[in-house]
Amino acid sequence: MSDTPTTPERPSDSPAPPPPAPPAAAPSSATPKPRSALALWAMIVGIVAMVSAVIPGLSFAAWIPAIAAIALGVIALIRRTPRRGQALTGVVLGPLAWVTAIIVSVGLIAGLSGGVDDSAGDDPVAVEEAPAPVAEEPESEPEPAPEPEPEVVAPAADVVYSGTGDTILQIELPAGPDSIGIATIAHSGSSNFAVWSLDGDLNQSDLLVNVIGGYAGTVPFNLSTAERITAFEITADGAWTVTLRDVLSVRELPASATTTGQGDDVLVYFGDATVADLAHTGESNFAVWSYGASSDLIVNEIGAYTGQVRWPAGTALVQISADGAWTIALQ
Repeated sequence: MSDTPTTPERPSDSPAPPPPAPPAAAPSSATPKPRSALALWAMIVGIVAMVSAVIPGLSFAAWIPAIAAIALGVIALIRRTPRRGQALTGVVLGPLAWVTAIIVSVGLIAGLSGGVDDSAGDDPVAVEEAPAPVAEEPESEPEPAPEPEPEVVAPAADVVYSGTGDTILQIELPAGPDSIGIATIAHSGSSNFAVWSLDGDLNQSDLLVNVIGGYAGTVPFNLSTAERITAFEITADGAWTVTLRDVLSVRELPASATTTGQGDDVLVYFGDATVADLAHTGESNFAVWSYGASSDLIVNEIGAYTGQVRWPAGTALVQISADGAWTIALQ
């Protein structure tokens, strides 16, 4: 080892070499985040567009997010983002929202225009036709229709027979063979005068007249439907006449009135039960029969009579047998 001092070397004026470059950093995993966010936004905007399309008030503006969803989804697909499903959702929801918005908007416009048309069509009619308020008069009750008057049936024409002495007289009733017969009979002889009604077998049915000498009166016959009168048996010594009449030609016995007559007669009664005052001034039999719902013998006396009796109700044919004047006063 030497004791000679060592002279230190002067540092060189040349620059020092650069330090070695640091190793390259590994690729960061956060690099694809912008692309993933793009796909996510495409899906979100598509959903917003679809929701807006189905809301009537927002459907008119739904096309804006619909176009945005389509654009974002297409860009995300071009950049090949790893979340392709979200990008496809945005691309599908965009057109679907657009079509839905159009349908909803058209329907809303049609509904509004229809409502406006209806209200516009109704209002003028109501204004034009509405009259000024007036006090309504109560409607008068309709007058009842007048009851039709009963048809008036004219009586059939009389059938007149005449002869002298005893005769079997074949007859025809004016209103038909089954109708009630009314016979007005007259005789001008001085001996017995009798008239019997005969049935179809010429059997005697009822003794209608049986007097001595002259006679004038009216009697009923053919009152029963069990037998049909077809002839009269006349016993007479003088001239006689038989006038057959329709029962409709018989005069009425009015209620609350007085009816008078002479000899045999026939009347018709329509009314209620009442009280009758009867009188007769003859000398022979005085009898009053009422033929209605039942046959009632009201009076049966000989000679003069005055009395008060019950008079039955209902429609009835009244036969009076008398040889003098008589009176019937109904109360």
